[in-house]
Amino acid sequence: MANAKVLAGSTRLKQTIRILNDHWLLTEATWGDSVRRSFEERHLAPLTPAVDSAVIGLQKLADVLDQVRRDCSDGSEYS
Repeated sequence: MANAKVLAGSTRLKQTIRILNDHWLLTEATWGDSVRRSFEERHLAPLTPAVDSAVIGLQKLADVLDQVRRDCSDGSEYS
């Protein structure tokens, strides 16, 4: 089922950004200078909203794929 793979990818993306953020927090104990703050602002901070947007898009894509599957079905699956 194509939409299941889309949703699985969405879940994996959310888990990956969560892991990245967890690991990033661990660096704070040993790295707290302006370079770290700059890196976080320029590279990491934009990731979370981008991932959130991607997840929403993937969920919408899964819904569309479901609708396409229903529309293209011969109806025997739902009888």
